[in-house]
Amino acid sequence: MGKKQTRTKVPDLSDSAIVERALSLANDWMWAVSLQHDRIARPRKRDVAFHPFGIALFNEADVHFLTISLRRLRIVVSALEHVPELQGAIRAALEAFDTRLPWVKSIRDVFEHLEDYAIDSNRRKSDRCRRELQVWSATENDVNWLGFDIDWREALLAAENLHGSAMTAIRIFADKKSKED
Repeated sequence: MGKKQTRTKVPDLSDSAIVERALSLANDWMWAVSLQHDRIARPRKRDVAFHPFGIALFNEADVHFLTISLRRLRIVVSALEHVPELQGAIRAALEAFDTRLPWVKSIRDVFEHLEDYAIDSNRRKSDRCRRELQVWSATENDVNWLGFDIDWREALLAAENLHGSAMTAIRIFADKKSKED
């Protein structure tokens, strides 16, 4: 496998366009994180029929969707790193997010390559195995799964902080631009 390429933006894409797009997408994915948090924290009665043990705890799919939403939120906020004057603030916000939720990328990788983990394929990126995929323990606020403590309250707070940091950076950028015009 070759050396990892650095992602660059096209030269004619303005910083304002990046900020506008990131704002829209970050709002969409923050909404998705909030939605999934609520689905996990307050499962619907009709969801019990789909739970493997017939209990109203949470459904595994909702943890998958929460993980996807968190990862997508992180990705769209990271687009703001392409705006030079926002790089420092956004990088710090992303590092804080990653520190609070170290499980997101690992869990996302397992979920996105589920077939490899389901059959213990040689293509797995970690030592997680098929026996661990559906073995977890849970409380009202979290689940221990694949060796990670996934606390959905903490996930929501970390997402809100990341989103808030991005919105603050965007506001500062917009204020500066409006003074220049």
